Amino acid sequence: MYIVADLHRVECPEHGVVTEQVEWAFHDSRFTKKFEQHVAHLALNQSRKQVCTLMRIHWRTVGNILFRAAQVKEKEAEHRFDDLEVIGIDETSYKKGYSYLTTVVNQKTCEVIWVCDRHGKEVLSAFFEQLSDTQISSIQMVSGDGARWIKDTVKHYAPHALFCIDPYHVVTWAIEAMDQMRRRLWRDTLNEEKKEPKRRAGRPGKGEERTQKKSKVLKASKYSLGKNPDHLTSRQADNLDYIRTVYPKLFRGYQLKEGLRQVFHCDMEEAEQKLQKWLNWACRSRIEEFVELSKKIRRHKESIANTRKYGVSNARIEALNNKIKLIIRRAYGFRNIENLISMIRLACSEIGRQLQPAYVYDRNFE
Repeated sequence: MYIVADLHRVECPEHGVVTEQVEWAFHDSRFTKKFEQHVAHLALNQSRKQVCTLMRIHWRTVGNILFRAAQVKEKEAEHRFDDLEVIGIDETSYKKGYSYLTTVVNQKTCEVIWVCDRHGKEVLSAFFEQLSDTQISSIQMVSGDGARWIKDTVKHYAPHALFCIDPYHVVTWAIEAMDQMRRRLWRDTLNEEKKEPKRRAGRPGKGEERTQKKSKVLKASKYSLGKNPDHLTSRQADNLDYIRTVYPKLFRGYQLKEGLRQVFHCDMEEAEQKLQKWLNWACRSRIEEFVELSKKIRRHKESIANTRKYGVSNARIEALNNKIKLIIRRAYGFRNIENLISMIRLACSEIGRQLQPAYVYDRNFE
């Protein structure tokens, strides 16, 4: 269907000849507002290729429509920066290489309120600089993954806000420290095995037993050491018992990892005591990886205490990051980052809920 309308042309002394703006279409668009709203609604729930086939338009046109829809709806939702009591900040990758998006989430409404290409202090500073003094003063708590650029930027623009570090990332630090220790032991064990005389080929002789190489056991113990002890399989539990006997120092690293995890599964008062006890234990463990980790945990001790007291984490942000990954996977990636940002704004915030199809089938109409 085509719409034919007579439009006035005005000769302006400043801008030259301009065409009359109509209320049923956006500037520089060849479609009606209702049509664009319908296309944007479909694009949030289907792949772009399906939308192009259904609506008989080019896939670049879908990207332009989404960009205009996000701009218009954002102007209507300027109140999204008001009363930001608890926010979460995180970055997520959107393609191969060092390519990240920075997202800011309102923890109370669980929606993305700001998203920008790249990450770092300069990028996050752009978010705070667009807020008014009243909006910044309303921020009471900020959650993050412990990255220094997040913490320093929040401290600079909102020094009154409490910073809460995500428990998942704290435990991940301990798992990474333990895995570094495991790999170091594996390299040392492998070098020792290479120096041993090679065993002859074939089956073991009479009275000779074939023993499994220690390096192979260490290589296969990554998931046994990293998993929650309640979720271990019988084979992984046997592997853990072997490490307890043969590598007591590595098993001590495993106990340190579990001790830090238990800090986030107890009462507030008990958590403070356990954290201090863990710091003393890790500092005197004579395991270089955990000695360095204890220094890092000590720097974030106040943030960990805030997390235990108020129960704020990055769980909602990680859930939205998975939704962003789904958007990227459904589109097989985005060559234009602005199209991806428009999709995130529409799909992960309240402005996308305002998009409705142009026609809704009603069974009662029959």
